[in-house]
Amino acid sequence: MKKIFLLFFSLALLTSCSSDDDERNAGDDKILGKWFVAEINNTGALNIEENDCNRQSFIDFKSNFKADSALYAEDGGECNVNTSENDDWSIVGESKYRFVIPFEGIGAQSGRVDFNEDFTKFTFYPDLFLGQNTNIVFEKR
Repeated sequence: MKKIFLLFFSLALLTSCSSDDDERNAGDDKILGKWFVAEINNTGALNIEENDCNRQSFIDFKSNFKADSALYAEDGGECNVNTSENDDWSIVGESKYRFVIPFEGIGAQSGRVDFNEDFTKFTFYPDLFLGQNTNIVFEKR
């Protein structure tokens, strides 16, 4: 009986330990991929003017909960990368995410994400500007 118990205990111990438990992975989350700024709908306190240059700004969401982002801005009449970062992103809840917005002075924000039907665009409603009808539309290119 002791041998059977020891056998079951050993099997349980071996199957409960897995290297997969140590790695976080977003799998096939809809937000994965490279998203570019398409629109800035700004009726609140967000003081950003949308233009051809900053529409090149992007966030590239990776499955390991890292995101590369770049902010493009005009400098002397030329459009250049103003800042680029590699930060964490997270799923906060149902249709809620937290990530760094690629615009100066905004930083990491939590908010609601609404995807269009074919998942080629999403609208981000930052919690910081809740009630101000401020949002940023991103599109996959």
